[in-house]
Amino acid sequence: MPRVSHRSAVRTASLLATLLGAGCGAGADAGPDLHVRTVGVILATSAPFARAEDFPARLETTFDAALGYWGGSWDDLANVSLTLTGETSVECGGRAALGCFDGDMRITTVDPGIGTFDCVEQTVLVHEVGHAVIGDPSHTDPRWMDLAAVEAALSGRVGYSGDGVTECQIYPSVWRHPLGEP
Repeated sequence: MPRVSHRSAVRTASLLATLLGAGCGAGADAGPDLHVRTVGVILATSAPFARAEDFPARLETTFDAALGYWGGSWDDLANVSLTLTGETSVECGGRAALGCFDGDMRITTVDPGIGTFDCVEQTVLVHEVGHAVIGDPSHTDPRWMDLAAVEAALSGRVGYSGDGVTECQIYPSVWRHPLGEP
């Protein structure tokens, strides 16, 4: 019997749930707002960066940088959906979090302390791509604490606020996680 990875098992369960829920009538999900390669992106946020003309390209290059850091490829994100929400947290394993990967990704576009992020690079997307590529729910891999290469790859970009173009200040601390903790 072939060995099935954790990611594959979670993706299969998620796909099955999606297919079973697809026939539920009027309440069924309308589908993604856009696709970045094979990732369906749902925009449940009013964050200005998510409506910017360059958003799909920015999202793709952020995925590229994160995949490179974690040693992954676009195959690791095949049939994954990404939901960006304007809520202050997402549900993840029964707890509130800034992001979650459980076969699909959900991330908030709001920092509880400073408000709406100015760019996708400020969100926990890089962190959740890490879970998609290596799993590691207990954060034992030392890469969770060293994200300087991703920061360098994504630095120097513009952000978007309600007032227009602004700086996209990247905070790698958002992506880090203390080792050995869920």
